[in-house]
Amino acid sequence: MNFTFATTDGTLHVNRTDKALTANGGFAAFASFLNRSKIIDKLVQTCPISRTSNNATPVRDVIISFLLTCIIEGRRFRHVRFIQNDEVIAKLFKLERRVCSDDTFRRFFTEIDSEAGKKWLDGAFEILYKALPQMFIIDWDSTVTTRYGDQEGVEVGYNPMKPGRGSHHPLISTVAGLRMCLTLTLRAGNAHTAEGMTDAMEDLLKRLPQGQRPYITRADIGFCGDSILQWFEDGSGKPYYLFKLKKTSRVMEAIRAVSDEQWSGAATFGAMQITEQLIQLTTWEKPRRIILGRRLIRKQTPEESGTLFGVCSYEYSAFVTNLSKGQFEAWQIVELYQGRADCENVFDELKNQWGLSGFCSQQLHITELAARFTVLSYNIWSLFVRFFGGKQHKEAQTSRREVLMFPAQLTESGHERTLQISVADQFWETLKLGYERLAMWLKATASQLTCSNALNDWIKAIDVVLTPEIPDFSVTNCGN
Repeated sequence: MNFTFATTDGTLHVNRTDKALTANGGFAAFASFLNRSKIIDKLVQTCPISRTSNNATPVRDVIISFLLTCIIEGRRFRHVRFIQNDEVIAKLFKLERRVCSDDTFRRFFTEIDSEAGKKWLDGAFEILYKALPQMFIIDWDSTVTTRYGDQEGVEVGYNPMKPGRGSHHPLISTVAGLRMCLTLTLRAGNAHTAEGMTDAMEDLLKRLPQGQRPYITRADIGFCGDSILQWFEDGSGKPYYLFKLKKTSRVMEAIRAVSDEQWSGAATFGAMQITEQLIQLTTWEKPRRIILGRRLIRKQTPEESGTLFGVCSYEYSAFVTNLSKGQFEAWQIVELYQGRADCENVFDELKNQWGLSGFCSQQLHITELAARFTVLSYNIWSLFVRFFGGKQHKEAQTSRREVLMFPAQLTESGHERTLQISVADQFWETLKLGYERLAMWLKATASQLTCSNALNDWIKAIDVVLTPEIPDFSVTNCGN
């Protein structure tokens, strides 16, 4: 059936075609990257459930379908329908049937209990851990995912955007400079900020590859409890900590006791002045090294303030750490902590450009498994787009449009398949450079290796082709 429309440029005839077309032509390169990484093979081999029925969708098809749903910015299980009938995608990823349905996702996730699902995905995360440098910084924080219903785990807790609304309260750790998520723990909405942090850290340290250890852990004011600090201080190869302190009455009392002569640095408008002290808060069992900072934000003359000497207004900050002066001076501590701000960009991207705030089920273990799958998809995609962005991280809303979302037609002649893509000149240069780097990486990992060796080699090859910017922490003592 043909349709005719009158347009500004004249009459336009519209009809349907049976040709193999897709709106996501960038999946061709991604399919090659994913196949060489062997991550999907690992997930299929270690899947905690088996599907023996001839009518059941194969595990591999389910995993790839959900992974692709996350990558195309899916936020609900039903968003798989955007690619469900895409024959090109099914052929690129060699699905036995087609991209599966949202009901298949729910049934599949329902069969996997919480502990089994965690161990299963841990294996895939451990593959990506090989991309970590020998020493790195971990940033911890919690975020709020607002929910609109009575799903399991939804409780009313801290929710600055929707006060009084139920939520989940995920705890996430990221790697400074890499934009990689190491762990995710989905908790009830009324969980404390730091709840489960030491358990997650303990588990992470056991699973990291030999020779790759975190040097410093950074976190916000909610992680300064005495039990957490003691956990880091008991040695056993644990990383140092650097946490921001809440400006409690005891902290403010210590700040007010500091004379002007004790502050180092010029008292210039907007400049940071630093000092440090040993302070024991009322909830702590011993004194600890506290770095105090102040920044002049307003200065009033005696006439303006109506006082004898005038008034200076400061913005204060405080940090607690077990790093010694020999390792970091006070001003270096402040500078080091400021680098933590980048982890907020990761949380923002996961919540607003990926499906971390979505994929909500009535059962908590399904929601958690979907959330961890989303984070895994984010990690894999972030590694892939580095071929196109170099050392600069491209957020999903940019990388999808530059690397993924362009029309393409798949043609087949005998055993040869060709994907013809339609890309504007301004995007072709980026794609061309990325494809050249990807081809170089594929060539470097082209040897016929066992699964175990291939996993190691493709990570090393990425470091050779594209080494991300990572802070250099050259120290001789990595423990406490």
